Amino acid sequence: MTFPRAVDPGHTARPARHAPDEPPPFAWRAVAIVTAAAGVLFAAGLGRYEFGGDELYFIAAGKHPAFGYADQGPLIPLLAAAADALDPGSTVALRLPALVATLVAIVLCAAITREFGGGRAAQTLAALAYAATPAAVMQSAILTTFALDATFTAAISWLLIRWVRTRRDPLLVAAWLVAALDLQVKWLVPLVWAGLIAGVLLFGPREMLRRGAFWLGAALFTAAALPTLWWQQVNGWPQLGMGAVIRGEQLATSGGTWAMPWQIIMVTGPMGALLLIGMWAGARWEALRPYRFLIPIVCAWLLAVLLGGLRTYYVVGAFPGLFAAGAAYLAWRGVGSWLRACGLALVALGVAISVLAVLALPISETHLRPTDTYAQIDWRARLFGPSGWNDLLAGVEDAHGRVPAAERPGLIIITQNYWQAAGLEHFGRTVRLPPIYSLNRGYGYFPPPPDTATTVLYVGVDAPDTGLGVECAEVIALTRIDRPLGFPSVNRDVTVWLCREPRVHWSTDWPSLRTLRMVDGTSK
Repeated sequence: MTFPRAVDPGHTARPARHAPDEPPPFAWRAVAIVTAAAGVLFAAGLGRYEFGGDELYFIAAGKHPAFGYADQGPLIPLLAAAADALDPGSTVALRLPALVATLVAIVLCAAITREFGGGRAAQTLAALAYAATPAAVMQSAILTTFALDATFTAAISWLLIRWVRTRRDPLLVAAWLVAALDLQVKWLVPLVWAGLIAGVLLFGPREMLRRGAFWLGAALFTAAALPTLWWQQVNGWPQLGMGAVIRGEQLATSGGTWAMPWQIIMVTGPMGALLLIGMWAGARWEALRPYRFLIPIVCAWLLAVLLGGLRTYYVVGAFPGLFAAGAAYLAWRGVGSWLRACGLALVALGVAISVLAVLALPISETHLRPTDTYAQIDWRARLFGPSGWNDLLAGVEDAHGRVPAAERPGLIIITQNYWQAAGLEHFGRTVRLPPIYSLNRGYGYFPPPPDTATTVLYVGVDAPDTGLGVECAEVIALTRIDRPLGFPSVNRDVTVWLCREPRVHWSTDWPSLRTLRMVDGTSK
């Protein structure tokens, strides 16, 4: 059955410039203007925030190349290490991949809208809607796995949507190859494909599963996944353990499951109204019936966030498709003058929020208040940015200076959480510090200290017997780093201890001492 393609109101009387079975022309000029404007705005924010703890960890991880890590694939660390090598100490260079990914997602919104039959106005609206979301501001601001994963997920959707119209089998292979690349970022893409296959079985087109190109792509994806699977198996599948950790962190950030809808609104902003229209159109509009295989994955992500407590940005990969569906439907349906005015007001409000977020943040630290909970850490990072690295480095330098000279050969530093280790390694590279290790998260899977290390400078919130999990013959507190308005676990409530003769064999005991939960120094 052939469904009518959506067209912009007011253009139906004009002679068609494309074949009946072809989509409208791509609105290159309008989309380029939206993308360029967003690029200029988002680029203005690349250097405004200090390095984040995760960003510093990515740089460190990239200097320990591996097929996998405890909490992500190898692509982001490799990009981070390359950026740091090309332009050391530059947050702008580090965050460029996130900016590029955000701009590609904006273009994908328009491209999917075109596949749904939307003309110039609809394509422009979809692109503008994505650019005007808080999610786009977040995606472009710092280097995260979410920044690339969301765009790769959208690209997979576009390739499959385009295949439905064209039946060009190389698109299926391309979709699997994008998924293989996405797997090197985050381990969410297998769930995406499981949802997509379930959608195809439920809604069709089942012909997709009978194409040899589909299974060729699946085979290539599997081959690309083997090195990461091998790494996870050898290291005890830490990625599986991260699920509970992430859920706990997200629920602590949001204030509980009941607050998750509000968290989604915070990600969508005023343009959430167009997302809701896109959901309705995807389920009810006949022109989108061939693409309903996307419904299960969208529903699964929403339920996972709302009920499972997963991070809210996991749903952002669905934004381009939903914005496209909403924009194409409105263009086909037509809207009255009052509804058009409301829509323009929402778009203007979304743009204003994005501009304000980029230009006004981070807020001056003169407005800081004590940070006592994990949720407050999250808001502090968004509003004020990370801070305290210089204090952390100065405190560790002071403690190192207090260690007797005779004990410094073979001395090592072990931190309680991976942010501390990454910060010391990055900002302390011009200082003669001992080798730095941590048992926390990805750092715990880097090579362990040598067994000859019999003296440790331990940096942490908890005492060494609790935080390190190792008994020492003697423990001495050397330096206290505790600014009342400091960043928890960076320059607030941190102590540097000297641990002599730890009763441990690092080479054999290290795996049993690893931890995935990050101790952040807050009360709850």
